[in-house]
Amino acid sequence: MLNQDYLVRKMTDEDLDRVMVIEQEAFALPWSRESYLSELKNNFAAYLVCDVEGEVAGYGGIWVVFEQAHITNVAISQDYRLRGLGHSLMLELEKVARQKKANHILLEVRPSNLAARTMYKKLGFVDMSIRKAYYSDNNEDAIVMIKYLF
Repeated sequence: MLNQDYLVRKMTDEDLDRVMVIEQEAFALPWSRESYLSELKNNFAAYLVCDVEGEVAGYGGIWVVFEQAHITNVAISQDYRLRGLGHSLMLELEKVARQKKANHILLEVRPSNLAARTMYKKLGFVDMSIRKAYYSDNNEDAIVMIKYLF
């Protein structure tokens, strides 16, 4: 997807230095570089970056297995937040899910992450269930959200 200010494109190995910086600032339990290298080879996964004038400003990933899609992560650099980039990434990830014939998308989000929860609700996700003590850094629950694609 091309916007006048940014481009959403497939993540490549060359993006990982910047992805790791954003990963560290965005998540209490960051993924490793090796995890991303593995995910880029995973046939069930798609990872996208939001490129602003040649700089990775954010990224997101999705797994699609049969009819189910699962958002693995979405993160925007602190320097680029509140510009709609997360929203755009989510729309592009949804396109991937639809192209691969998924009928719904799931994700987990911390109850304390009000900004993400608000964005997901605007995109049509609804609360489905709670996963108790899902996050191992502080035992915070996860809210499982779902969006049906039909």
